[in-house]
Amino acid sequence: MSNVIWWAIGLAALAWCAFRAAPIWMDSGRRGARAVERLRWALVGIVAPPRYWWQARVEAMSPEEQSDLLAHETAALGLDRADSLWCPLCGTQVSHAWTLDADGYPTAAPGPVKCSQCDFRLDACRHCAHFLPGSATATGFSLGGNEITFGRCGFYKTPQPVERITTPEAARRLKERGYESLNAPTPIVDSFVPLDGCRTFQPDRKRLEVGGVHWPDARRVALLRLLLPRPASEKTLPEEPSGDEQWLM
Repeated sequence: MSNVIWWAIGLAALAWCAFRAAPIWMDSGRRGARAVERLRWALVGIVAPPRYWWQARVEAMSPEEQSDLLAHETAALGLDRADSLWCPLCGTQVSHAWTLDADGYPTAAPGPVKCSQCDFRLDACRHCAHFLPGSATATGFSLGGNEITFGRCGFYKTPQPVERITTPEAARRLKERGYESLNAPTPIVDSFVPLDGCRTFQPDRKRLEVGGVHWPDARRVALLRLLLPRPASEKTLPEEPSGDEQWLM
């Protein structure tokens, strides 16, 4: 009986692999890929289908096909532009919110990125990887959970009295040694807005998700890529998957 179960599991696994790989094999063939390229992308598609459907395939399209895809998928998202997002507070469309960094990964567009109808800011401190949530103090307050408003910036430091940055006992000892102030993480009294003059905002995916902002998926990244200038000569499938995918062979 155990052999029958293992055979069933094996057949189910083969069927699942074929279900993912076969469409990629056929589609890449229609686009003129060679047999070895088709096999490689079919194998990659078993574990990471978006790598083909939303990257290699899109790169192989003609400019006209890319333009049609961009328009169709943007409309399917209900957006005017592929780099927009829906405000999690009031539902207003926030344009020019997303872009790609130098490595091709999604990130927040240069600020300010804010809603035109409410106080939402995508580039707020609470969404930043440098944000260090704090507790109730004389200069800020916390409502607990996701409503923490007070904190400190883990990137920018400013001279501050030792009483503000440490315990009373530690502050006393520092003063005995002649330290009245020290450079410490800059206080944030309202995490809903960025610090004045901030140029290091780095969006944190988990914090954005908690705040109701969906991080761009593979489809959205493909659309963001289509918004960027692209050489007209790039119309063929890449001959090789990336180095991280060579293990599939």
